[in-house]
Amino acid sequence: MSSPLLATKFYVPPTRSLLVKRESLIARLNQGIDHRLVLISAPAGFGKTTLLSEWQQQTTLQVSWLSLDRSDNDSTRFWTYVIAALQKVFPNLGASTLALLHSLDKLSFEAFLIPLINEMTELADEAMLILDDYHVITDRSIHDGLAFLIDHLPPQLHIVIASRVDPPLPLPRLRVRNRLFELRSTDLSFTQTEAVSLLTNITKLPLSEAQAATIQAQTEGWAAGLQLAALSLRYTDNPETFVASLKGTQRHILDYLAEEVLEQQPPHLQTFLLRTSVLDRVCGSLAEAVVDETTMNGAETLEQLERRNLFIVPLDPDRTWYRYHHLFQEVLRHFLDRAEPNQITEYHRRAARWFYQNESVTEALQHSVMAEDSDWTTDLIEQEAQLPNPRIEPPAVLAALEALPSQMVWSRPWLLLANAWALYSSSQFQAAAFAVQTIEQLLQQQHTLFVNSEKLRGLVTAFKGMQARHQGATAEATTLMEQALQQLPQDDSWLRSMILLNLGVTYFVADNFIAAQRLLPEVARIGQARGLADPAIAGLYLQAQFLALRGRIDEAIALCQQGLELAKNRGWLATYAGVLVQVALADLLREQNQLEAAAQHLVESLDRGIQNRQPGIMMGYITLARVRQAQGDSQAAQAAIRAAKQCQTWLWATMLSVSACQARLDLAQGNLDDAVRWAEASGLDVEDELRYSFTNQHPCGSELDYLTLARVLIACGRNSLELAMRLLTRLYDFTKADGRTARMMEVLMLQALVWQARGDRDRALEPLQRSLDLPRTGDYIRLFIDEGKPMLNLLRAAASKNIHAAFVNRLIDAFGQPEKQLLIEPLSDRELEVLSYLAQGLSDQAIADRLYLSLAAVKWHDRNLYGKLNVNNRTQAVARARDLGILK
Repeated sequence: MSSPLLATKFYVPPTRSLLVKRESLIARLNQGIDHRLVLISAPAGFGKTTLLSEWQQQTTLQVSWLSLDRSDNDSTRFWTYVIAALQKVFPNLGASTLALLHSLDKLSFEAFLIPLINEMTELADEAMLILDDYHVITDRSIHDGLAFLIDHLPPQLHIVIASRVDPPLPLPRLRVRNRLFELRSTDLSFTQTEAVSLLTNITKLPLSEAQAATIQAQTEGWAAGLQLAALSLRYTDNPETFVASLKGTQRHILDYLAEEVLEQQPPHLQTFLLRTSVLDRVCGSLAEAVVDETTMNGAETLEQLERRNLFIVPLDPDRTWYRYHHLFQEVLRHFLDRAEPNQITEYHRRAARWFYQNESVTEALQHSVMAEDSDWTTDLIEQEAQLPNPRIEPPAVLAALEALPSQMVWSRPWLLLANAWALYSSSQFQAAAFAVQTIEQLLQQQHTLFVNSEKLRGLVTAFKGMQARHQGATAEATTLMEQALQQLPQDDSWLRSMILLNLGVTYFVADNFIAAQRLLPEVARIGQARGLADPAIAGLYLQAQFLALRGRIDEAIALCQQGLELAKNRGWLATYAGVLVQVALADLLREQNQLEAAAQHLVESLDRGIQNRQPGIMMGYITLARVRQAQGDSQAAQAAIRAAKQCQTWLWATMLSVSACQARLDLAQGNLDDAVRWAEASGLDVEDELRYSFTNQHPCGSELDYLTLARVLIACGRNSLELAMRLLTRLYDFTKADGRTARMMEVLMLQALVWQARGDRDRALEPLQRSLDLPRTGDYIRLFIDEGKPMLNLLRAAASKNIHAAFVNRLIDAFGQPEKQLLIEPLSDRELEVLSYLAQGLSDQAIADRLYLSLAAVKWHDRNLYGKLNVNNRTQAVARARDLGILK
């Protein structure tokens, strides 16, 4: 290479004044540097170079930087630049290798890389080589040489690659051997907090959190998209209107993606991208159906797009399904509208037929609406409504019916029935009732004949029964649902099982244990036999709830575990009932003080519930709030309860309202004023008529709400204790009448706290002993220890009197030894090595010698260890690691 080297290729691109510091990503890179290769792979504009520039300013390692361009697709030129970049840090490295590299016309990469690697093993300091814009490299021999270097890299050197596409290196092999650390577009995406900072710093405008959240959601945290949106905001007179209408077709975003991405693709890929942009998700055969190019292989094309990092996101581990980045999809649709405006409905029609043939009926309906095919849409909805097991999701039904002519919908009873069911499932009960009334009116028109009229009448009756239950009229609800079972065909398994299930829920709302015992096992049996998730799992869930209330918590846990196992085996974990039963299991484990297990179940179920828009997540958040508070994380508890407040109301009655749970958290955290405000706002009174559950007609006032009120009164002190005792006396009679053992235990326990607050410890021990005397199977632990120090004092007094000594001492131990917390973030392999040497008493220098690391690198690992273990020095780190079982 006779020409001089371009010095600017070795300069680290300036970060200017950082608009947002990516501290969490920097921390992850600091951990990932223990691997041989760090790969940052993401489309254009995701901030790869900026992140690396920020990182190199903070890292304790030596950094060699090389910015690549297309002219580097020559093996001699590439490796000359690589060695020159390394020489910026290690001036004496690679001189002989350079001479060898230029001495021969053809040279195998092993011939010059082996001596270079041998020299690297003698380096005194740890360093990283950053290769930016590696996607421009297409020369196969360069890829092969770099793969050889990575395979034989000495521990002192790490390779960092930033690329728009995955490089053709042996990445799978490196992953298996734990030699690869990766950051991708999902990792680089700006969080909402980061987006707010970025937008505010650029625009200098006082954007609201809601506006910033909208921009973040539309750009999916894409750094370039955020900056382009901010640029547009600076030149608009109405920021609010701009934010509301933000799409990929905004001028700056459109220009950027058109010039940098779309126009760079070959014509056949441009056609593929444009036509498949009508799809929210795409697989190979669906793409072939929509694009309709006989020579195209859809699956191979999608794989090619992913390799090119063309703003495409895999949706499953097998990489069968993909979607486009939202803004990129908007751009594609914009250009499709310009290129083939008359064909767009046809592409939707093709998609609708493909989805229907592949039994994805909801998506078939959605594309049918976009194809403006009213006749096919109507036929599809009516056909599904009459099936034993309709397959269309409620939101899609509502959207489709909204797109149809109103006169058509309100004159066809099966469309109205589909509408009523979708409204009911979405908790729009009044609208659902109006649709049912209209169906009744149509059925009363004797001159009009409808298909399956008798079945329609049975469904109308069932709907009215469910509405009666929501209004608290359980007797009427029971009568109507039993009547519906007589009207409907005996072989209609889905309808009958759902009505039986709703009848079981009615018994649950009324706490009719005797009737439920006869019905619920049959509901679960039919559901399992017919492959219906909701009755199969919820039949078990409801039985578990009854048993837990009656002091049989071990049996309740077994039923929930059976339901969860069934959900796993049948692929039902993401269903309404699958989420429900896992939340219920978590709550029972919480009661038994198995907090980590409970939290794990809640995180899993909430994640699935959110992804699948299941309304049951409200109770999941309530339970998570109680778990986090029990673990001592008050902030996480408050965050969970705030999330619960944003959730859709459950279809089934719940026992503890969100507001009452908030009040209990306030009491636990010492916020008595807030708890009192809840009590005053609730409208509850100690002389109210007591109810076991609350309904949509009575959103506050369940048995548990009154128990919360009693706790507030106790916390208020002497002037409120008489009111608390009066309420608790009434609650005891109320819970005893129906045999709710667990609630009786709770009431007696609270009565004991009242007597203790009055200063009568001996009198307090009497209801406490009665509480512990109640027959039960399984341990109710959080019931007691959630009451805090007052209960601890009372239990110690009970222990001194030898009252239920074994169990009371277990409770006292639970106060003093909270369940161990797992690490927030696991230790890396290198950190585990350092930790083991710390346990042996080695100095940092001795550890550096053992691991062939610099002293600075070992100290850096020490700091990371201390942070993860939440300690301040090596002695504490070793003790904490042994306590957690990390060290023996």
